[in-house]
Amino acid sequence: MSKKRRNIELFIVDIFIAIEKIRNYTSSFRSANDLLHSSLHWDATIRQLEIIGEALNKLLVDEKFAKHSPKYFRRVVNFRNNIVHGYFGIDAEEVWNVITLHLNSLQDDIQNIVENNVDISEAIESEIEEYKKLNDVTIVKFLMSLQ
Repeated sequence: MSKKRRNIELFIVDIFIAIEKIRNYTSSFRSANDLLHSSLHWDATIRQLEIIGEALNKLLVDEKFAKHSPKYFRRVVNFRNNIVHGYFGIDAEEVWNVITLHLNSLQDDIQNIVENNVDISEAIESEIEEYKKLNDVTIVKFLMSLQ
């Protein structure tokens, strides 16, 4: 089976979607402990953090994207590696800090790169169609707000 190479625009949109999903999953929680004890929300949040790190890892290979990227993007990839391989040793407070203190900055920094260097409009349209098929109105609305 051959793997289709994804373009960088789709990885960027993946990150925006993952951030939005994390916000949706965690908005009703007030602490790391509360989130940790809701296994469905915890697992879903961890999965989206993994997606962010993996997408950034792919993006940092692209010279056009990498040259405009802050150095901390590599730490995001390393964080992803820690949670993927940490299994039962994931620090809930560290995850909570990432969610509450760093997601907005990450989104802003990626948005700045996009505004000046990358046209993601086709990738957004493509993802809107995919999420319409899934009847995910929340993500469709979110993607439409990115246009």
